Amino acid sequence: MTELWFAIILGIVEGITEFLPISSTGHLLLCQQWMGISMDDSFWKMFAIFIQIGAILAVVVYFRDRIFQLLKRSGRGRLVAATPLEISASGTSADGSSTATLPVSSPSTQAGRYSPLVLVLIATVPGLVIGFLTHKLVEQYLETARVIAIVLFVGGLIMALIEYLRPAVTTREIEQMTLWQAIGIGCAQVLAAVFPGTSRSAATIMAGMVAGLSRAAAAEFSFFLAIPAMFAACGYSLLKQIRSHAGMTMQQSLLLAVGTIVSFLVAWIVIAGFMNFIRKHSFVPFAVYRIVLAAVVFWALW
Repeated sequence: MTELWFAIILGIVEGITEFLPISSTGHLLLCQQWMGISMDDSFWKMFAIFIQIGAILAVVVYFRDRIFQLLKRSGRGRLVAATPLEISASGTSADGSSTATLPVSSPSTQAGRYSPLVLVLIATVPGLVIGFLTHKLVEQYLETARVIAIVLFVGGLIMALIEYLRPAVTTREIEQMTLWQAIGIGCAQVLAAVFPGTSRSAATIMAGMVAGLSRAAAAEFSFFLAIPAMFAACGYSLLKQIRSHAGMTMQQSLLLAVGTIVSFLVAWIVIAGFMNFIRKHSFVPFAVYRIVLAAVVFWALW
C-alpha cells in the first residue's frame, strides 16, 4: 500500500510539474529522496521517466484538433508553413480554439518557412543527441538535491530577468516561426537534458520568448516539442530496463499503470489552466516559486 501511495503522489507531481516551468525532474527526484526511495533503485528511476507518457498523452488530447490540422496540412505536402492569411481563414488559434481575429499579412512574407511539425523534429535533435551522450554522467554526478537547488535558483533568476527585459514579440503563431528560432529553442532544450532542475518547458519557453515568440506561441511549441523528446526518453528507459533483464513484477506493472494514468489526468487539467494563465499573466510567479523552493532545499540540506 505504501508503494501505491508513492506511485499516486509521484504521478500527481509529474502531472503538475511537467509542463509548468518549474522542473518535473527536479521535483520527482526531491520527492523520491524525501520519501526514502533509493536513488539507485532501477525500477523507481525508470518509473519517474516512464510516467511522463501520461503527460505526453495529455498534450496530444488537449491539442488534438490543432495537431490534426497540422498533420493534414503536412499530408498534403505542405512543408512550408501556412500564411497568417490562411491561419485567419481557418479560424483556429494556438490552443485549438475557434477565432477569427488573427493577424492577416501578405503570403509572400511567409515564403520558404517550414511547417511547425518539421521545426519540431529539427528542434528535437540537439536534446536527444546530447541527452544520449551525457545521461550516464548526469545520473552519476548531477542528480543530487544540491545541484537541483542551484539550477532551480539560477533558472528562476533568468526567468525573472527575461520577464523584466520583455523581449519584443515578432512571432505570434508557430506558423510564423523561422528555422533559426526552432534551432535556438532546440539548443536550449539541451540544458534540461544535462542539468536536472532546469525544466524542459522553462528552457524552451524562455528561449522562445527571447527569440521573439509570444508567450502562447512559445508554450505551444514547447508542448509540441515535448512529444517526440519525451517519447524517446521513455522508450529508451524502458529498453534499458528490458536489456538489464530486471523485468517487472505484476505489482510493479500496476504501479506504472497507476502513475501514468494519474499523471495523464492531472497534466490535462494543468495544461488547460496554464494556457489560460499565460494569456493574462507573466512567468514571474513561477520564477519566484523556483527561487523559494531552492531556498527551502538549501535550508533542508543545511
